Amino acid sequence: MKPARRTEGLVVTELMGEVLVYDLERHRAHCLNPAAAVVFKHCDGTRSVEELAALLGRELGGPADPDCVWLALDHLGRARLLRQRVSRPKEAGRLSRRELARRLGIAVLLPAVTSLVAPTSAEAAASCVNDCTGKPFGTPCYSISPINCSTNGCCCDGLGACTLCGVSPTPCIS
Repeated sequence: MKPARRTEGLVVTELMGEVLVYDLERHRAHCLNPAAAVVFKHCDGTRSVEELAALLGRELGGPADPDCVWLALDHLGRARLLRQRVSRPKEAGRLSRRELARRLGIAVLLPAVTSLVAPTSAEAAASCVNDCTGKPFGTPCYSISPINCSTNGCCCDGLGACTLCGVSPTPCIS
């Protein structure tokens, strides 16, 4: 098994040992910690899990453990950053992040992928609302004039009303 990362539709930026990957198709941002970043970087379809483990151990100065790579591949696969999602062999059993941390005793080597949804440009442009029903606290809003939305200091109170930010329950009048 030689897993390969996706290369199309992604914007990849390295930031102080971590890697930020933005998926243009799904509008999701993924932050890869150093361990996941090493696996992602070298996951080019030419290396086996064992070879990736050796690279991970060499680059991060820890044990070359294939289970770390399998965990990274699982996270990368769930984030849809691999060409094809790969599965750990059934005979190897199931492995949790907690079990691996207990066994290795080095949390920094455990791969992690943190993901969040980014709004599309249309959603971002339409983020100022005049009806706060069901909107979370802090959503920009207006009561009378949408022109004043960004400058009037009004936001949804999380209870369905548009109020002056931080001065609830004063109603917001633009």
